[in-house]
Amino acid sequence: MSAAVFVVAEPAAPSGGHAYNAAVVEHWPGPPPTVVALPGAWPRGDPASLRSLEAALEGRRLALVDGLVGAAQPELLARAAECGCRVILLIHLPLADEGGLSADDRAALGRREAQSMRVAWRVVATSRTAAAQVSRASGRTDVVAAPPGVRPAPLAASHRPPGVVQVGAIGPRKNQLATLTALARCRDLEFRATFAGPVADPAYAERFQDGLGAAGARWVGPVDDPALERLYAEADLLVHPALAETWGMVITEALARGIPSIVGAGTGAVEALRRGHSSGLPGGVVDLQDPDALTHALRGWLTDPGRRTEWRAQAELARAGLRGWSDAAADLARVLSA
Repeated sequence: MSAAVFVVAEPAAPSGGHAYNAAVVEHWPGPPPTVVALPGAWPRGDPASLRSLEAALEGRRLALVDGLVGAAQPELLARAAECGCRVILLIHLPLADEGGLSADDRAALGRREAQSMRVAWRVVATSRTAAAQVSRASGRTDVVAAPPGVRPAPLAASHRPPGVVQVGAIGPRKNQLATLTALARCRDLEFRATFAGPVADPAYAERFQDGLGAAGARWVGPVDDPALERLYAEADLLVHPALAETWGMVITEALARGIPSIVGAGTGAVEALRRGHSSGLPGGVVDLQDPDALTHALRGWLTDPGRRTEWRAQAELARAGLRGWSDAAADLARVLSA
């Protein structure tokens, strides 16, 4: 049988999952698994993409499979297991947590993903928060957490007026409309606000674009690495009120530059915000069920110099405790070698 493979979705747009996959392969301890990128209408797939997934697993002894590709395909994973392939399922985000799904789609994807996780030889999630969620959904008690790393970065400067950024695919899960509402309620204050990210939901993106003017904000669309670096360099605060999140790599990317964040309670974003070595929290955690909480947090940061100074100081301290991508790659490599 051939060596291990890492089966991933062919990237159609920038995402944290694709960035994670590329970074762990780049920093793998020793020869990495062979990457097989599959185009297709994932997570459900279509006949052609499902045949390509089956072919990618055929004859393999060991396969690390991105959940976007494999989590909704329990039958294919079961057949591969019957043929002697040990499948490790890597869950970036539970399928039912994606935005824009109907209740029926959410339930169906959740059932299929739970079946796939039970069929898999091992399951890895990209945070402890996600590992606990996956364990509850699948009944497994051996789910491994392999949180993302982050690349070292220079400290961002402080700016007047302060820069507020949100980075993520434009859609209901990332919750940009909540940020626009909070910004619009703070228009009596000075700030610069920038959104970046590809469109995940066209109807949502249309509402988002309609609200940019009232919020005094701009949207720069998808950004490549140099453009993202420039965006962080102009930022003083990251806002990340995602309704569902296993981690939120933009949060640790911001911390690597000494930039604090406001995140939603009850998600893996809180875990990411608490990651570094800091005696206090480098930002704020808000209850997204409270329609005024994000506005209060943002207004408080904009109007209170002491809060800005404290959050910035804690973010700078947190940089020392951020793990690198070699740590995340080593976590995955240990699962494959177990």
